[in-house]
Amino acid sequence: MTWTPCQRIVRADIPPSLRLRGISSDVMLCWPNAALNGAADYSVDFSGLMSCGGKIVETVFAVDGAEIAWSSIFGGVVTAWIKWLSPGLQSVLVTVRTAAGENLTVSVSLNVQTAASLIVPALPAFAPNVLALGGVCFPDASGAPLVTG
Repeated sequence: MTWTPCQRIVRADIPPSLRLRGISSDVMLCWPNAALNGAADYSVDFSGLMSCGGKIVETVFAVDGAEIAWSSIFGGVVTAWIKWLSPGLQSVLVTVRTAAGENLTVSVSLNVQTAASLIVPALPAFAPNVLALGGVCFPDASGAPLVTG
């Protein structure tokens, strides 16, 4: 795979440095601020919450005030390409299902600024890890695009 998620990745678990200090409560997850009508890839790393050898088989991103072009799985990291349509505090609910049948859900917040993005990006049709040939993607058994990784 030549493409990997960018730096907007948050960990869904409590970082080891906080656990050493005795902090074990839920951590508020936040992505960096975004511009209105701006779009980028946003990721959550679930590897710290899954059992050893766990594998994510499905992911869902849910948010009001945004448009999701695609979502995909990169090992223990799930990523979505999100375009922000409403200013203010936004909360994204990210749910994954593991091969063992576990459902893991986290909420990630970010602030969408009222200043609009100078460049309005076109939304990509498919995730970069979708198997495609000549613009045609190959589906898996459920009809979803077949992905690598």
